[in-house]
Amino acid sequence: MIVKNYKRLYIAIGIFILVMIINSPFPHEVPFSAGSSWIMNIPINDADGFILSGLILLTILCVGVYLLATSLEKYRVRLVFLALVLYFTLPLFTINVYQNTFASGVYAIDYDIDSSDCQFEQLDDKRMDVICNLPLENLSDDEVKFDIRFFNTTIFEETYKLVPLMNEDGPYEISLQGNESKVVRIQTELEVSRLNGFSGVGNFGVHIEISQGKKMRRL
Repeated sequence: MIVKNYKRLYIAIGIFILVMIINSPFPHEVPFSAGSSWIMNIPINDADGFILSGLILLTILCVGVYLLATSLEKYRVRLVFLALVLYFTLPLFTINVYQNTFASGVYAIDYDIDSSDCQFEQLDDKRMDVICNLPLENLSDDEVKFDIRFFNTTIFEETYKLVPLMNEDGPYEISLQGNESKVVRIQTELEVSRLNGFSGVGNFGVHIEISQGKKMRRL
């Protein structure tokens, strides 16, 4: 007999599913809180200290692992390891299948944040030119029209208040044909006198917000 306590097994499975749903990177890249330290794909710490919701979720997951391990009679290590592999891979696999089959509108948009960048070039004492390259792909067969905004992250130093300035000319209207993949180029001009001496630099891994009517995603 592999299972010695079915009640604990069912509770453990339920906990794993619950944590995967709560911590799923869809529709937003970061489901409930951004963090600087992560354990088991769960953010537990940020610039302000510990993230309470992340710590609670991590505790719940640890309880699930314990219940799963103690519910098994045989192959305990192998099955717990398999459960953890599924915990890490199943959400991404499910999201990929959904976006390539049933998703529509902004839910079918994929964003390669690792290949994104924004370059800042100072034009004179008062003006700075900004060019952002955002790799986007429409995984559906239908055309998708949506708006792009930027939002606050540590990438854009909040002390310089870059994001509000970047959004002054926004939202930026984008259209992608069915199954189209392209690097969207957004160019705007900032007033550097409002940036507290900010100089031209390059930023990579640009976080954006895409919206279509009442539907919104942060990527």
